[in-house]
Amino acid sequence: MGESVNITRRTMLAASAAGACALALGAAAVSGKEAAASEASSGSNAEGVRYGFLTALSRCSGCGRCVEACREESGLSDDTPDRRRVSFFKRSRGRTFFISTSCMHCADPSCMKVCPAGAISKDENGVVKVNPDLCIGCKYCFQACPYEVPKYNSVSMDKCDCCQKAGVKIGEEDPYCVRACKFGALKFGPLDELLEATNGSAVPIAEPNDPSCLVLGME
Repeated sequence: MGESVNITRRTMLAASAAGACALALGAAAVSGKEAAASEASSGSNAEGVRYGFLTALSRCSGCGRCVEACREESGLSDDTPDRRRVSFFKRSRGRTFFISTSCMHCADPSCMKVCPAGAISKDENGVVKVNPDLCIGCKYCFQACPYEVPKYNSVSMDKCDCCQKAGVKIGEEDPYCVRACKFGALKFGPLDELLEATNGSAVPIAEPNDPSCLVLGME
């Protein structure tokens, strides 16, 4: 379990302070059908609904079930590093809390910009994906990513794709990491709805590249 994940201490403290507000994770995201209907009625944008993750620090036990579910359901090979990781952060008063993160699926992904092979793309839901058949293993994406997300196996770069290759349909079902969490620490859905579900208390996990990940702090 790693000690750091390029997220600023300021963000963590802001998330912790925000956690004093009401937490409405039980109804975090409306169904994909409702989201689609809402989007259709208001007029869709070029990229569609932007999906992402919400992680609630007060609910994460650091158990790693999300990491295990990701590996198993995605059928990752033995030489493929974990797509998701659980890190811990200790406050000045000594209290330790955990955070589960994967690819940030940034609105402005630097990995995609620097890939000379065109192996990285972003779909209509904002999910950043890699095509292993096009990847040449140059590692430019790793050097460009402010979150050190890209990892490599013997074939290509590998990263979270929100379980789409594992058969998950965005907007209809949750990624396996979210389903595996027994404490409701992870949620997935349209970012605006995740934020609304926390009464606006969640904060972006960091600033660079506008990541699609929100954090809700200690209650």
